Amino acid sequence: MDIFARLAVAVRRENAEGDLPDFIVPLLMRVADNPADFVGREDLVTELLQRVEEYETWSEMCCEKQGFSLEDIHRTLDHLKVRY
Repeated sequence: MDIFARLAVAVRRENAEGDLPDFIVPLLMRVADNPADFVGREDLVTELLQRVEEYETWSEMCCEKQGFSLEDIHRTLDHLKVRY
């Protein structure tokens, strides 16, 4: 399974079983569903996958950061030039 297919699986799983909000799913799926648009930027897609898999709503609530926040995911999407 390539990185784009893995991203699609992770987005669906984290949205259905985790806390990943519905409003970010279309942006993430835009990356997962259009690999040709992101040729040469697979390293950023890998980073995005990690941030989705380790997304935590409370990631910045305590004294040390655990997991990734929506801000982290949005930052990676910005690097990929994927916006609302």
